[in-house]
Amino acid sequence: MDFPWPELVDGIWYTIAFMYGAIVGSFLNVVIYRLPLGKHLSKPASHCPNCNHLITFWENVPLLSFLSLRARCSDCKQPISWRYFCVELFTACFWALLYHSIVLPYQPLTTINFVMTALVAAVLIALVFIDLDHFLAPDELTGIALALGIGRDIVCGVVAAQQGSWEAFRENYLYFGWLPLSLAGAACYGGLLFLVSFFGFIAYARTPGEPLLAVVRRFFTSEAAPKTESGMAVVGPEISEPPTTDAPPRLAFSPAFLCTLSMLAMLPLMRVYGTLFLFLPMTAFFFITRRSDETPQQTLARFCRSDDLGLPASASVEIEAAAAEASEFAQEAETGQHGAMGLGDVKLALGLGAILGPVLGLLSLMVATLLGTLVGAGLALARGRSLKFGIPFVPFMAAGAMLAMCFGPTLMESYRQYTNPEKTDTLRLDIRHPKARRRLGLPPLKPGQ
Repeated sequence: MDFPWPELVDGIWYTIAFMYGAIVGSFLNVVIYRLPLGKHLSKPASHCPNCNHLITFWENVPLLSFLSLRARCSDCKQPISWRYFCVELFTACFWALLYHSIVLPYQPLTTINFVMTALVAAVLIALVFIDLDHFLAPDELTGIALALGIGRDIVCGVVAAQQGSWEAFRENYLYFGWLPLSLAGAACYGGLLFLVSFFGFIAYARTPGEPLLAVVRRFFTSEAAPKTESGMAVVGPEISEPPTTDAPPRLAFSPAFLCTLSMLAMLPLMRVYGTLFLFLPMTAFFFITRRSDETPQQTLARFCRSDDLGLPASASVEIEAAAAEASEFAQEAETGQHGAMGLGDVKLALGLGAILGPVLGLLSLMVATLLGTLVGAGLALARGRSLKFGIPFVPFMAAGAMLAMCFGPTLMESYRQYTNPEKTDTLRLDIRHPKARRRLGLPPLKPGQ
């Protein structure tokens, strides 16, 4: 039985994906702000962190309410961080791009894959900002990503059995006819990052003279490093250069950067009109935030800085304490006492491997490693520092995963054509071949066709 798709224009489904992405992005702002502080996600209701004014329904419409309020609380008139608007915009744009990359042409399995992958992408967006602010990857979010990856295979398997498309499911979601794509991907991606975390901890967090078994035990138990007589923990290999006294570099996103990402997500869908997703927010920022004593160039310069995208302004001491704790962690990371990579990154790798599978998972890891190396080297050169400092790796993992979600199959197909053009051409000529139909985006043939 065919899946009963409504007779609607494709553009409406793009709009629906965009709108739901904006709604999810609005909720992500709550997660980003509350989860690291241990606050309940739904209680109390959304309110201004400065004056505790309860936000009404009309003040909580994604994207539109922020602009209509002119980025200020309707009660105390305190500025609202532009992070809220940018997170909603980017989530909406990425969901639309993901719909275009995964769902078309319409098939039940690709639709399920889109929903699960889009939710994992939402988890990634929340994790990026939490990691930038707090150097944390909460288990609640990494666990959701893993559950969504495994759940995708289960739901797709049930639907394939009911719809009589088991062959398509077996080809796309099973290895060797029995190993689910999610389990293979989680084992591959998660296993690699676990090895990096384990051996990196031994290399950087081991104190002079500490037995190997002791540092291995500390890796699994999170015990503190042994201290010297002066009370200081000395870890890692001896360093000939004196430690730096300036603040370690911290990554942060500007409104211009996040709006540029939104524009890039919409360019494949809207071509030149996709640039509106950069220029319209920039125009709104200019007229909403411009001060009387500023020149136009100074206002646009603020659009390209991260001043308005830090932790939300609040009178709560919890925010200040969280920021101070993150700065302390960044200082400690330079000593190597936290190793090369945290276990939060490893847990996230399990979820990314589950949703991407082993091939796209490895592709995303390669992209993440390349981006992390380039950014780390750039920060070191710009600040005249050594490469020994800590920066969050989750943003780079998210970037690699999102690129693999949208463009991974196309990149892999291009690689196959480059390495084995004759085989690829043969498959393309045989349009009845299952692999050829999958690569061409055609639905599998029914029995008897």
